[in-house]
Amino acid sequence: MANIPLGSELQNESDVEQKVLLPLLTGPSPDGLGLSIEKLYTKASIRSVVIDKGMSKKNYYPDYIYTHKGAPILVVEAKTPGEDLLEALREARLYASEINSHYPANIDPVRFVIASDGKSLLAGYNNSATPIYDLSIEDWSHISIEFADFVKNFSSEALRKWGESVAKEVRPKRYWKPRKMVGGVSAQSEEIGLNSFGVTIKSDFKDLFNPSSIEDRDIIAKECYIPSKRRDRYVDSIDRAFKAIIPPSENNTTAIDDTSRPDRLIKKLRQGTKLNNEVMLLIGAAGAGKTTFIDYLRVQALPRDVRQGTRWIHINMNLAPVSDGEIFSWLRKEIISGIKRAQPSIDFDELDTIKQIFRNDVEKFRKGTGRLHEHSSEKYAEKLAEAIERALSDQHYVAQAYCDYVSRVESSLIVIALDNCDKLAMQEQLLMFEASQWLRTEFNAMVLLPLREETYDNNQNVPPLDTALKDLAFRIEPPRFDLILRSRVDLAVRRLQLDPTQKFSYDLPNSMKAVYMASDKISYFSSILKSIFDADSNVRRLLIGLSGRNMRRAMEIFLDFCSSGHISEEHILKMVQSKGVYVLPLDIVSKVILRSKMRYYDSDFSYVVNLFSSDIDDSKPNFITRVAILRYLTNLAEIGKGSRASKYAKGADILAELKKLGITEESFIRELNYLTVRNCVVSEDFRLTNITLDDLITIGPAGRTHLYLIGSIHYLAAISEDTWFRDEKLARSISDRIKDDKNHFNPRTVVSNAKAVVDFLDKEINAMLAEHDLVFPEDDTHALSTISSAKSTVDRRQRELFGAWADIDDRLPVDEPIIGQVTNITKYGLFVRLEPNVDGLLHITKLSGVLSDYKKGDSVTVLVKSIDASNRKIELASP
Repeated sequence: MANIPLGSELQNESDVEQKVLLPLLTGPSPDGLGLSIEKLYTKASIRSVVIDKGMSKKNYYPDYIYTHKGAPILVVEAKTPGEDLLEALREARLYASEINSHYPANIDPVRFVIASDGKSLLAGYNNSATPIYDLSIEDWSHISIEFADFVKNFSSEALRKWGESVAKEVRPKRYWKPRKMVGGVSAQSEEIGLNSFGVTIKSDFKDLFNPSSIEDRDIIAKECYIPSKRRDRYVDSIDRAFKAIIPPSENNTTAIDDTSRPDRLIKKLRQGTKLNNEVMLLIGAAGAGKTTFIDYLRVQALPRDVRQGTRWIHINMNLAPVSDGEIFSWLRKEIISGIKRAQPSIDFDELDTIKQIFRNDVEKFRKGTGRLHEHSSEKYAEKLAEAIERALSDQHYVAQAYCDYVSRVESSLIVIALDNCDKLAMQEQLLMFEASQWLRTEFNAMVLLPLREETYDNNQNVPPLDTALKDLAFRIEPPRFDLILRSRVDLAVRRLQLDPTQKFSYDLPNSMKAVYMASDKISYFSSILKSIFDADSNVRRLLIGLSGRNMRRAMEIFLDFCSSGHISEEHILKMVQSKGVYVLPLDIVSKVILRSKMRYYDSDFSYVVNLFSSDIDDSKPNFITRVAILRYLTNLAEIGKGSRASKYAKGADILAELKKLGITEESFIRELNYLTVRNCVVSEDFRLTNITLDDLITIGPAGRTHLYLIGSIHYLAAISEDTWFRDEKLARSISDRIKDDKNHFNPRTVVSNAKAVVDFLDKEINAMLAEHDLVFPEDDTHALSTISSAKSTVDRRQRELFGAWADIDDRLPVDEPIIGQVTNITKYGLFVRLEPNVDGLLHITKLSGVLSDYKKGDSVTVLVKSIDASNRKIELASP
């Protein structure tokens, strides 16, 4: 082994650790074991255990522990040169034995032990007092046969194989998921479908909730624009919570305190053509309403003189090619068509207009080569036509000439608004900024560029954003979603009120058609709004959180809500008959949001993610990876990772913490990418795929909402259907309950299923933490995996619903004898009171003796055979 310190250089144990053992353990083959330093833990982070007996008993910390998927497999002890290495190896073996004693019989994860004083090395296995290898430092070279054999048998690959064999031994041979036990694939994927009444409404008013054309957008801006006012923002705890999620761009921007009166921005636009060749930035969160604000500014907010002095070109950047080679040509075409739309009174194909647009070319021709053809009007016209056609063939030149002409003739500032830039990934947004810089230098116009606040915050001091003028950077924040939605619904209602007797129809499940009035649609809208925003603040929190402050996404969720098949004909009738006063029951609202169009909850087809999902193909499935990632990101300030200002953390830093819980790199990256796709986690550059350990990430509003949902009984009941269980009987009990159409969603089923999944997760988490605590002191990882809010919710709801029967299966273990009192004798058997208000049935077929042997009040010893707390049934048997 190269660069081994001489004996005189090793003064103490620390020297041996750092200068000898660490290079040996982590160095590459053939001179090192090639162990990953991320899985190698030092004494400072290891929990001590008591070893030895009698007078020799003491607290012991090994110098290094190497783990695989959270399980310790190698113990390394360093000693000062000259100390007793056999004693050091014995201590390491005692430590290994103590750790192994906490695992099931015949499973000993800590197999490998090493001790060294820097001069010699002993290595062997925990179950043998005799070392397998006794290597002098002079032999630490791959040319030594014994050292090469040591490296082979203690290498990272050898340890990995052993760790995998341990994981395989402790891993259940099979898992069961309740949803997959209800029947075949068609049954598992059963769809509730849509309610036809809601579908017609969604279709009729899609232009209000998702306007696409300029005309539709103008209607929204004129008739139902909701401004964002500082004094109205975050007026309650829900909104204040989401305010803290992604910090707004506070520095070097001008905040628009009231978007209905953007005075500072208007003041800038009053400069008119002085703003030619400038870029104005409009910064806000994705879906914050930047495009809607621009529409409102254009059609409503601008004073008459400013409105008359501006001409607006809207370019939908959703359609833009995102490559340098294509975008500029595409933008030229968009400017030409945009100018024509902005000036409908001008016929750009008329010859006199063309001559005015290209008057410089015409004048140049007249003064120059045109004089050669003055003697022939036909020849002159022919050559002039050729000159104009040459100008028209150059799209870049045409776009410039169009801008110059409108600006000159109309004395107007042309504003090129690049709509929907913030739907793109960060690098694509930066490309849009480069394109906007090109636009401002090439055309007499001002470019209005909307940007995500994260893009600006992360790049304001680097090219190309560092060239933006700070006094032309404005910032808006999203208005309250409930106000936006109410305003759109109010506009729909006003349309319907124009003819409330107008008749519509929709299809019933029996293939018949139902006829209804416009007033019925009004009632439906009113009831839906009350159900979401007025009946329970948690529903509003959920909807706003899942949408992530993105108003476009929130509108989509609302429209899907309106058309959900979980809203039955019965509920629609109640809405209509009550004239919109009826409020949907909370369980119906929860079904709509949690299950979308599916009967059984499936995380992949819901707006709501199962945070406790696990991939059972992993060699060591872990049920809290998603929760731990989100909790880590939520607690960045406490954990000390990432920037307080940005709330971003590096993937590798999160994994380093979670590895202590047995979470592997492969599963971490997979679940991190899943959370990103589902908007629970946001990457710095807004990519939704291929997130790596090098990426910076933060928690999204949807992620915070999901952590809050852990305390929801309806959420817990839903995920019980889509979670893998070790216990077939437990999974089967959930499956049997949800297969029953009539009782699938009743309170007893909901609470029973929630309790089943919480009890299972509690056992899994406790087992995982017990393994963690064998090696590491209790630390922040405990807080990352807690489900205390779920347990509290289940306990409370059980007490409310089941009374004395709550947790009865915990107090009365199956197949355990218990003394009860006979309370009733029937032809079926004895009813035996086990606890106050808790009776079980000792059926005549399970009875020792005959009925006549017993009377009321007798004490009797029974065995508890099965417990069905949800139906208050206990099956008993005689011992």
